[in-house]
This record gives sequence, C-alpha cells and structure tokens, in this order.
Amino acid sequence: MNNSNIVSGYSFGKNINPVGLMFMPSGKLEKFQTVFHQGDLANRLFIVKSGFVKLCELSQSGEEIIHDIKSEGEIFGEWDSLFHPGIHFRYSAITLSDNTEVHAIKFSETSIEQPFNSISGLSNLVLEDLKKLALRHQRLLNKDAAYRIKETLLSLAKKAGQKFGDETLLKIWLSHEDIAKLADTSRQTVTAVMNQLKSKNKITYSRDRILFRSLTDFHN
Repeated sequence: MNNSNIVSGYSFGKNINPVGLMFMPSGKLEKFQTVFHQGDLANRLFIVKSGFVKLCELSQSGEEIIHDIKSEGEIFGEWDSLFHPGIHFRYSAITLSDNTEVHAIKFSETSIEQPFNSISGLSNLVLEDLKKLALRHQRLLNKDAAYRIKETLLSLAKKAGQKFGDETLLKIWLSHEDIAKLADTSRQTVTAVMNQLKSKNKITYSRDRILFRSLTDFHN
C-alpha cells in the first residue's frame, strides 16, 4: 500500500474528517455529471473536495426526492456498506457546479496505525447526518413553508457561501423546484418567497448564484 496516499488529519474548509483513510484521487467533474447512479453497487464512500453534489432518489412514481446537497468537506454514500458489503445505492449523486472534485474513500483499506480514529470519525459523520434528518423532519412538522425555505437557503449559505463583508455569495445551480424539494414545499411557494426576499433586498439571485445581503437578519 502506498503510504503517501494515506490521509492524516484530512480536512477541507471547516470540517475535520476521519484520519487514516485511503482516498482515491479523481478528475474534476462538470455540472450535472453523475458520480454514481441509484442502484449501483455501494462499494465505497465519497468526499467532496470542491463544488456541490446533489443526492437525489427517483421514487417508484417517477418523482425526484432530494435528500441533501453536499459541499466541500462533506462525506456521502451508503453508510451500511461499511458493515454489509453488496448493498446498492438508494439514490444518485449528481454535481451541481463546474469543476466539482469528488474523492472516493476506500474504507476497506483503513490505516493499520489509526483504525480507531478512522471508524470513530465515520461514526461522528453518521450521527451528523442523522441529526440533519431529524431537524428537517422537525421543521416539516412545526414550521411553515416560508420558514423552511428561508432556513434551507440560510443553511446552504452558512456552510458553502463566500463572505464579502456583510454579504455572502452562494454559487450553486439550484432551480426553484430543487429548493422546494429540499424545503418540502411547492415550487410556486418557493418562487413567491424568493420574490419577497428580493423585494425586501434580502437577496438577489440568478439560476446559479444567490447573493445574501446579510445572514444575521435574514429571517426578519
């Protein structure tokens, strides 16, 4: 095994990721390229080095369900594949930005020197994903659609936006339909809320970017 490929204290952005894992370098992907398809063998995990990746499932009725948007430093894949080889991806992973770079994690080749840190780091990431799912479910039960839309946008801006003074630029291709699926509401409601935010000078936006004037009073 080539020790130069073992990552120790591997991190991107604000996230601290598991040490002792083998990463397989990959080329940069363009917008709307597929990292893996729903139904493919789930024999590895993935980490976003740069750009954005949409995790989406096609239901039996043909409706697209968006599970999450992953950005720099975040890991995705079928966690069960760590313990049950042979399962398949329940969703597809599709890039949402040009020059997206995704690395595959060969979790079958964890570092002998630090196996505990590797598994512990992955366990923490599983818990973080479960917390996000629980929070999304709680918002669906207790918050109205307008709040969920604003909170979805705010969450993306905080984790992946670029700060320019008080303003924050989020460079990501998201349609109103995509935002609606993330916020568990309708496209028409998203359009109405986005227009309202624009009229209040909270944001300006196009198809592939949203400029937030300030994140501190975004909900007001």
